[in-house]
Amino acid sequence: MCVRDAVSLVVPRPAAGGRSSCVVALRTATAAVLLLGLAGVAGGRDRPGTGEAELRGEAELVEDELLARLIHEALAGSPDLQAAEAAARAGREGPVQARALPDPTLSLVYTNDGWSPSLGEQDMTNLAFMGSQALPWPGKRGIRGRIAEREADLGAWRVERVRLSLVAAVKRAYLGLLLAREQLALVAELAHVWGEIEGVARARYAIGQGAQQDVLRVQVEVTRVEQLREEQQVEAAVRLAELNRLLARPAEQPLDTPARLVLRREARPLAALVEWTAAVSPEIRAAATSVEGGRLALELARLDFKPDFAVQAGYMNRGGLDPMWQAGVSVSLPLDRGKRHAAVAETELRLRAGERRLEAVRLQLRFRTQERLARLGALQRIAGLYRDGIILQGQMSVEAAIANYQAGKVPFVTVLEALVTLYGDRATHLRLLASHERTRASLEEASLEGTTEMPSDGESAMTPAAPAGPGGMAPGPPAGGGDAAPARTMGSMGN
Repeated sequence: MCVRDAVSLVVPRPAAGGRSSCVVALRTATAAVLLLGLAGVAGGRDRPGTGEAELRGEAELVEDELLARLIHEALAGSPDLQAAEAAARAGREGPVQARALPDPTLSLVYTNDGWSPSLGEQDMTNLAFMGSQALPWPGKRGIRGRIAEREADLGAWRVERVRLSLVAAVKRAYLGLLLAREQLALVAELAHVWGEIEGVARARYAIGQGAQQDVLRVQVEVTRVEQLREEQQVEAAVRLAELNRLLARPAEQPLDTPARLVLRREARPLAALVEWTAAVSPEIRAAATSVEGGRLALELARLDFKPDFAVQAGYMNRGGLDPMWQAGVSVSLPLDRGKRHAAVAETELRLRAGERRLEAVRLQLRFRTQERLARLGALQRIAGLYRDGIILQGQMSVEAAIANYQAGKVPFVTVLEALVTLYGDRATHLRLLASHERTRASLEEASLEGTTEMPSDGESAMTPAAPAGPGGMAPGPPAGGGDAAPARTMGSMGN
């Protein structure tokens, strides 16, 4: 029923009654319109995809099939991941090169006895073909190959970091798109309610029972709803563009999202999560690989005290005279032992630094895991307060304001403020759900970077709804914020 229908049904024609009956009828029409709007608030529970378990916040949902397909598509077509994989494959060619012997040397030498060419005439005149091959001390080549293998392993961990970050980025962009579209649905609902209320306010003002301030206040809220609509449309477009970039899709390709935001509780204890993140973290594996490489580098530095060898062989053609040949072995003399002691000391210090870096990475990851688990718990509890307390109390507040307005106990603006607060609380609850799921994505990413899903001040998902913003829809943090683009560094050998 629209406002015109409500007013026409209950407001008597002037000829049928006096001013008091018209006032009562108009109050009844106003209450009817507001109750219809409030019914729309409750009606949100009956939208497709919403179950009673979800309303309690206890839903254990199967993974979103659409999100799973998007992740699979991103992993199959991401240029960033393909570049990392190509670099890792290139690194796998390093060990073969590191184990190889130095290239042999071939020389062609002409020796002449006297100023005039005398090949075949003088004993010392010859045309010699010489070859030599360097032979490192036994074990050096093998260690160099193993160091190259550790370098190649670092490339594999870089691939894993790109993969984990790509999956998390797709999840965050998808959640941001869901949030923007659910906010748009809420804005559309709010716009409908304000449109109905505007009609009532105009009708009250027309018969002298409403103040012009009420009409202007409602018009301001209607205009603010349009502002909110524009903001959420832009946010949805940006998140869709981000998804298309991550999936290497055409820029304008649309995406239907039948799923809705829902809170999935994290049941694993801290100790289990710390163990799990340590097992999947590419940074920990990379740091451990660097330590292994450092130990090999130290072993190689100690072998540098051993000499290297070279073998030579030559054939000398003397023209018509009998040919000559030669063979020999040369040995390098590692006389500068001070230089080699310094190299060993440097390598030992680098190894010690790598071991401390590994421990620092473990502690940092443990802290990030603990931080994210704490944020998840807080978001779960606060979302529960909104779902089971604040929103329900806001609905009762609106109902009470309508009843008191019907009885003439409160002005019309009291009803408007209660309605604004209720819609603000609903918008905040949506942002809490999105923040919770983005924090889960960061937890599964096992990144060392910080999580910013719970700002301590300013405009945030935790801000009380009353001062939240125009039209009761507080602008929360960016839908793709938090860990959307964390900086990632992987250790290198010997550092």
